Amino acid sequence: MAASLKTVREKMDVEPTKDNKGLTYTLRVTAYDNGLISVDGRPVSMGNMPIDSALGWLQASEVIGIALTEFYRQVSKRKNVATA
Repeated sequence: MAASLKTVREKMDVEPTKDNKGLTYTLRVTAYDNGLISVDGRPVSMGNMPIDSALGWLQASEVIGIALTEFYRQVSKRKNVATA
């Protein structure tokens, strides 16, 4: 699986809200007809698996979990800086 904290941070699409009172994270999950699943443009499963293979989806959920944990860290850091 092509996921590490470094690659997750590099591919994350995090921007401030329009009124700059929070952060928005856009997460893009793509499932291709050949069974490949990608998260934020990063392939996380093999393309030769059947589209209904649970393994590809399990791998994608692991990457999504890493990404959401990193987003939480960014939100917490922003909140702590704002209240300091």
